[in-house]
Amino acid sequence: MVDGESLDRRAQYMFELGRFAERSLPSMTPERARAYYARLCRVLEAAPPEVARTSELTIPMRSGTCPGRAYYPPGAEAGTGAVPGLVYYHGGGVTIGDIDTHDTVCRRLCVAARCVVVSVDYRLAPENRFPAAVEDCYDAYNWVRDHARELGIASDRIAVGGDSAGGNLAAVVTSIARDEGMPTPYVQLLIYPGLADVDHAGRQKPELQTGYGLDRKTTNWFGENYLLEADHDDPHGAPLYLQSHAGLSPAIVITAQFDLLSDEGVEYVAKLEAAGVPVKHVHFTDLPHGFVTMSVLPRAREAIAELAAELRNALHGE
Repeated sequence: MVDGESLDRRAQYMFELGRFAERSLPSMTPERARAYYARLCRVLEAAPPEVARTSELTIPMRSGTCPGRAYYPPGAEAGTGAVPGLVYYHGGGVTIGDIDTHDTVCRRLCVAARCVVVSVDYRLAPENRFPAAVEDCYDAYNWVRDHARELGIASDRIAVGGDSAGGNLAAVVTSIARDEGMPTPYVQLLIYPGLADVDHAGRQKPELQTGYGLDRKTTNWFGENYLLEADHDDPHGAPLYLQSHAGLSPAIVITAQFDLLSDEGVEYVAKLEAAGVPVKHVHFTDLPHGFVTMSVLPRAREAIAELAAELRNALHGE
């Protein structure tokens, strides 16, 4: 029990079965952890709605190239430039995850938000430490902006978004665009984002440190893989520490009650609001970290539909 709230009963049953806790990611090599996480995501996903089509992409960037995948909603026609877009960065602590582990959630966002989703397969740590993922994600955002028309995306309505570490990367991309005087994203969708350094603020709640999928040991492992000690307070790794949050894109921030990272999401909302940035904060009182990749749960599907509706409203002015 956390603050008097109750975890969705199906999610609780899933945790009790040990589908998350039976194996410890930090005890594995990164390669084994990635394979395990990929299998887990397949087990926890439900069949998504049909998109009109997908397109495999090769995105050029300063490091070479990066794979990507574009998802088109029903009714979208490439070349019209009339459909809003979302550049999406997957979660996984910048250590695990890829465009396939997050294929289902991208399809759900594409259809429900009526936008073209471009999912980015950025470089992972520890093979590629900070700021490799930041560079890839920023380069991908700029590439989508530059090629919006041929991608069938309205160039003036391009959002960035991601879950967990992907939410961190979306926030960082937004801040770099602002600081470099480039067009900032139309909106930033931050789904239970990790925004502090490896010493996450949510760890102050001992009841959240174990038992809900993302535990303290795992966040430490992710942070140690990604950030060198000298990078812990770099705002391009931890946007909670930006010198100023003014001038950032309007934000949709999603937090979950049973999530070690919830407090820093709430703190980020407060910093954005204090800086005059429009923010929509949606807090789910009965869900854990990682729920967007748990669409097998009816409650998770409802929550995904709700956050997608917020994105649709922002992108389409509804």
